[in-house]
Amino acid sequence: MTVLYTAKKYAVPALERRCVEFLKTNLSSDNAFMLLTQARLFDEPQLAALCLKTIDKCTAEAIVAEGFTDIDASTLTLVLQRDTLRIKELHLFRAVCRWAEAECIRQGLGVGGRQQRSVLGQALNLIRYRAVLMFPLMSVEEFAQGPAQSGILTDAEVVQLFLYFSVSAASSAA
Repeated sequence: MTVLYTAKKYAVPALERRCVEFLKTNLSSDNAFMLLTQARLFDEPQLAALCLKTIDKCTAEAIVAEGFTDIDASTLTLVLQRDTLRIKELHLFRAVCRWAEAECIRQGLGVGGRQQRSVLGQALNLIRYRAVLMFPLMSVEEFAQGPAQSGILTDAEVVQLFLYFSVSAASSAA
């Protein structure tokens, strides 16, 4: 990455292209989030698109890689906006909680639910148990085991979602 930075700084296009090709060749689920952050920073849209494609295909592996908790909030938001992630929603929620804990530590905050909610900001609304309230992608059991107990959601939000699950279960049984 330092070579790419230097190539861009001193406007050496041939070296830039070689660096980007090298990064594309060595892209994997283990480094996709780190490379996505760098591709966005260095304005490399083709590399960023390839990173997103890798994250889509190997979401479960990519979110457990070390680089996931190091991404910035805008990259997290970009990824959470995607409908193409291949991962169970509960696992995605747990990964986002890990990211929020790391971000709280980076900002010198406590790691409680309120602080995590604060650092997540609008990204919280993109987690698909909430974003698609009409058709949540988590089962009631998954919601109860994860988000409901996380401390990130308000009591009113938890009640609202449990009511939704109850009503939809009753109407599907009828």
